[in-house]
Amino acid sequence: MNYKKGFNIKPKEVLRTGEILFTDGTNEVVPNQSACEAYGYTYNSATGTCTAFKYDSTLDRKFNNIHNNVRGGTTEYGTKNTILNGQQNVTKGNNFNNIINGEKHQIELGAKNSNLLAGSYGNIQNQGEVVIGGGGFGSTLALAQTSFIQQSGITTDATETSLLTQNLSSAYIQKVKNSVIGFEANVIGINYGGEGEVGEYGYVQVTGAVKFTNGLASTYHQTTTHIVQPGHSGMNITAQMIDVTATQFGIAVTGLAETRIQWTASIKLWQNKITQTF
Repeated sequence: MNYKKGFNIKPKEVLRTGEILFTDGTNEVVPNQSACEAYGYTYNSATGTCTAFKYDSTLDRKFNNIHNNVRGGTTEYGTKNTILNGQQNVTKGNNFNNIINGEKHQIELGAKNSNLLAGSYGNIQNQGEVVIGGGGFGSTLALAQTSFIQQSGITTDATETSLLTQNLSSAYIQKVKNSVIGFEANVIGINYGGEGEVGEYGYVQVTGAVKFTNGLASTYHQTTTHIVQPGHSGMNITAQMIDVTATQFGIAVTGLAETRIQWTASIKLWQNKITQTF
């Protein structure tokens, strides 16, 4: 599809749920109401989504739901090997190997190998994520929660490189509209070949907060601390939390020239989302 006159984004893909993914030619982007309607689609101001049709999951729930243990909720199309324990919990589809325990939690479309551990009104959007729901102030999903995510990757030079969630291609951390998210990331890089000595390592801790607006624009405040100083480990590495795409963020690391480094980042997130837009 060609770009509409006056717009630098266009539709990329229609999801099974009816939502339209847009692109700027490189990255996935979230369309505003003007862009959505210019291409002939319907904009839902309540959810901030652009849709091609209204999704009806009634039939989906009856098929492609395999080996699930449901004792308190509903599973939608393609949920497999998943346990729901509690009340009014939901998986939105194409969810594998997940566990939900508690009340009124939700796992978003496509999230796998994750665990909603406790509490209520928790929301999982990322692969391999563990979440404790904070109660949602009694009525709304994901207003308050704590989550844990693992990212990893490999570098072979001194170029800044974004780590991948669960080391899956193009998988980072999903941004959350109208929220402030505090973060702490413990990042370890180990030399496994090239310059320097195999086994040398660096360990940095990144702490801070990011604010995401309704349009997913971001503002970061953060500090990086070398837990193991470069002179002690032989590895002068750095890390920071950054935007990776228009809709995703995560840890980016910088290694050393001609040095193969294996990275892991254990990330804890504290989410405070409001129902008003900013």
